[in-house]
Amino acid sequence: MLLKKIKTDKLDVEVYSSRPDMGKNAAVYAAGIIKDLLSKKDEINMIFAAAPSQNEFLASLIEDKDIDWSRINAFHMDEYIGLSKDAPQGFGNFLKDKIFGKVPFKEVNYINSEADAKEECARYGALLSSRKIDMVCMGIGENGHIAFNDPHVAKFDDKEIIKVVDLDEMCRQQQVNDGCFKTIDDVPKNALTLTIPTMMSADYIVCIVPASTKAEAVFNTVRGKITEQVPATALRMHDNAVMYTDSDSAARILFRKSAISDEISQDFEVAAQLAVKYGLEALEIRSVNDKQPDKFTEEDIKNIKETAEKYGLKICAVSPAFFKCSVNDAAAVEAQYELLEKNAKVADSLGAKFIRGFTFWAKDTNGTDIIPYYKKAIEILEKYDKTLVIELDPSVNASNGEAVAAVVEAVNSPRVKGLWDPGNDIYDPKGEVPYPYGYEKIKDKMVHMHIKDAKLDENGNPMCVAIGTGAVGFAEHLTRLLEDGYDGFISLETHYRKTQLDEKTLALPGGAAFSDGGYEASEECLICWNKIISDITHK
Repeated sequence: MLLKKIKTDKLDVEVYSSRPDMGKNAAVYAAGIIKDLLSKKDEINMIFAAAPSQNEFLASLIEDKDIDWSRINAFHMDEYIGLSKDAPQGFGNFLKDKIFGKVPFKEVNYINSEADAKEECARYGALLSSRKIDMVCMGIGENGHIAFNDPHVAKFDDKEIIKVVDLDEMCRQQQVNDGCFKTIDDVPKNALTLTIPTMMSADYIVCIVPASTKAEAVFNTVRGKITEQVPATALRMHDNAVMYTDSDSAARILFRKSAISDEISQDFEVAAQLAVKYGLEALEIRSVNDKQPDKFTEEDIKNIKETAEKYGLKICAVSPAFFKCSVNDAAAVEAQYELLEKNAKVADSLGAKFIRGFTFWAKDTNGTDIIPYYKKAIEILEKYDKTLVIELDPSVNASNGEAVAAVVEAVNSPRVKGLWDPGNDIYDPKGEVPYPYGYEKIKDKMVHMHIKDAKLDENGNPMCVAIGTGAVGFAEHLTRLLEDGYDGFISLETHYRKTQLDEKTLALPGGAAFSDGGYEASEECLICWNKIISDITHK
């Protein structure tokens, strides 16, 4: 079952619920391209990877009886140096067993592991340079390598076609993890590999990456920076590359998980450590060291930025209580524009795209039209290239998803979008049901999301609880987000504590008193959240 499609730069990623589904669908796609190419050309040239990750794909591919293999020339992409030709760990032998010896290729071209390495590079390189590569079928390594281009030898602009490399320890350990060798000492230290430009020269690339051992590599490939330190990120620069993953290898990219840092701790590094422990991609900033973002010094911003980079985290949003004020207090409203500008500067320094906002205190509005007040805000947002994300809240005018959607539509600016928080809907004085009703109303307007859970106590009063134990129904809701292809950030805004927070603190959260007890409660929620994701993706 297809769980989700993701596009990062030029790379298309498809996530399937199981490894067999992944392999079968990758084979169907590859077979379609092969047959289309053969309808236009007399013969085609394909390069294949040799690894257990390719098993399901290759098994499905050779079952297609409509592929005319007699018009296909086959190559393999890497080989150990020094292994005997009949060694079972040899990649040529793997491919012979899985595909080369099972279908009638026009020509099969093996890398000779016993030949002089320099001479073999010249021979195989000349062979490849005389052919146009039509398709590469490949995987990625636990260290993000493609073929044997480990990070320390990977070059996006390599001038060679095939080269000799030494294998890094992580790469060699993977061969043990895959069951190919008993110990790392048994794994050869050197290999021949096609270079990255050689593989990227193909018209089509099909990349098959299953298993939890590849989850970090998939995350770095899809969500990280394009860099030779993650060689597989080269796929994001290719015009026709598709990556097929299963729910295990895609565990960190199914949802873009974040947390509001002060829900964990006022110490940003403590929050960052917990975020990394539970596979989060980013943190959202509301208060750090008892300071709101508009009070940050340059040193504060520098420390946050350096800590985020240290732990490989993004800053996805800055979250002031913008427009949580009386619309009838002119001085207070004017001060909010100053607040927005200061937060926009902080967001700019931290690389955050979103700034959170609200819709004025409901008790003070008295029918006042609030929409015109966003005009000046939009001018500030345009100045800093930021987006205001409006959150529903029981204390403000837009207290539910339907109301936020209406405000976003009325403002009618690409600078103002919706922030969906289904947990806040439990507190809605109008009684909106968060899922599916509230979500259906806001889904086309939302670009950011908070996640918390709540339920009504024995007296009918709402209270925050651990994720998955309240009335939101996150299993169904997260499943729907996958189906709809939502790929924005989802930030944990715990609010739940072992000792319930009072209404005043919940209305304007932030600071040390608010963060007290947040670490334990947030860790509990992160565990619950991850379990829900695992349950819905392994059905």
